[in-house]
Amino acid sequence: MSEALPIVATGPLPEWAAEQFRPYPLVFCEAFTYEAVFSRVGPGVVGIVARGPVLIDAEMISAATELRVIGRSGVGYDTVDIAAATQRKIPVVYTPGAMSRVVAEHTLALILGAAKNLMGWHRVVLEGEWEERYQNPNLDLEGSVVGIVGFGRIGREVWHLLEPFGVQALVHDPYVVADEPPVKGVRFVSLEELLSSSDVVTLHAPSTEETQNLIHRGNIDQFKRGAILVNAARGALMESHDLLYQALESGRLRCVALDVFVSEPPDRSHPLFRHPGTVLTAHVGSSTPGAQNRIVETVVADMKAVLDGRRPRPENLVNPEIY
Repeated sequence: MSEALPIVATGPLPEWAAEQFRPYPLVFCEAFTYEAVFSRVGPGVVGIVARGPVLIDAEMISAATELRVIGRSGVGYDTVDIAAATQRKIPVVYTPGAMSRVVAEHTLALILGAAKNLMGWHRVVLEGEWEERYQNPNLDLEGSVVGIVGFGRIGREVWHLLEPFGVQALVHDPYVVADEPPVKGVRFVSLEELLSSSDVVTLHAPSTEETQNLIHRGNIDQFKRGAILVNAARGALMESHDLLYQALESGRLRCVALDVFVSEPPDRSHPLFRHPGTVLTAHVGSSTPGAQNRIVETVVADMKAVLDGRRPRPENLVNPEIY
């Protein structure tokens, strides 16, 4: 029996993942950069585990002449050239259901942190500015309007978590078909109506050509004055950090709560990162032990299925047309 060819991981994986991939040896790169990954991905590689921001582009896919499967460990797959993989009839699998709940929980934390000005009041206590407590009241969630842009798995989980707070929900998602059963307490509207009517806007769309720069210079003034913008989805949904900073300075936005950024890691010298109207986390929405274990288990199982001559689970397959 010939020796099994390796699988290359473009980012960190737990030690037990190597055991799960056997008999295929799991190879890590010396650094998680495009150059380091490209140096590892050659004719002898049968699988790529796409972790982190490294782009698996057409050139890299072409270099891996024995490549049989690509696994993206996450809910998005914008770091993989799907067209190039599909042309080679290489299945691309991902893990859309493994992290929905924890990302929704993180989104709720960002919403609450922004609505209740947790960062601001933390500073007030530390700096002894106690009298500020009589100014700048917090936002009532009960009775407020929350706009959810993108109503897939994570967007729906966010709504389930928010429903007990007594909020009104507006949803914009052009990909949700009209004949779907209506969701109680949710009203589907245009993006323009959602922005102009929502006290909180939370983004849960994937990064695609259609959604890139979804929040841009042409619609930032459509936001309800003093609204909160939350993004725990993809940084590419926002045109620029300049735009967000200007919206905060003008009062168009009350707070920007971000787990993702236009570029990562972000340039901390930008004035956005010193603005008091921000709540910022380091792209950690899915960084819990349970979610990470489910993500790795899911991507391993579907990649092994392909390598063993079986089909991956259809809900985790990005390009079913290859079959």
